Amino acid sequence: MRIILSPMVFASLLGLIALGCGPQKEYQAGPTVDAFNGKIVHDGAPVAFPAEEKVQLKLFHEKGDSFNVPIKADGTFQIGWMPVGKYSATLLRDKGQAAKKGTPGMHSVPGGLTIKEGQTEYVIDLGKSWKL
Repeated sequence: MRIILSPMVFASLLGLIALGCGPQKEYQAGPTVDAFNGKIVHDGAPVAFPAEEKVQLKLFHEKGDSFNVPIKADGTFQIGWMPVGKYSATLLRDKGQAAKKGTPGMHSVPGGLTIKEGQTEYVIDLGKSWKL
């Protein structure tokens, strides 16, 4: 009896682990673009970042999902697919150990971003309040 019960208990535990401890959001597949590429600018001029910084664009989709887009030192980005829709956006800069400990530098991108079907190239302007 113990041999039969143990596999059932083990299977139940695996099922609970797979489900998690609470309700999970499931991304509802909708239209996407096949690529999401572009550059970060300020007043139309390209923005570059120190090579030792880890820079990313945090995008928050209107349906609640979020995505991290790595930004290269030259201010460009290139990733695979992205869901179509409206996003709010925040630029995150981790200056490494040389910077103060705490949260990375954050800059809210004014107006956010709208990813449109068929469009794969984007220019994201950091707005008037941007300071390197």
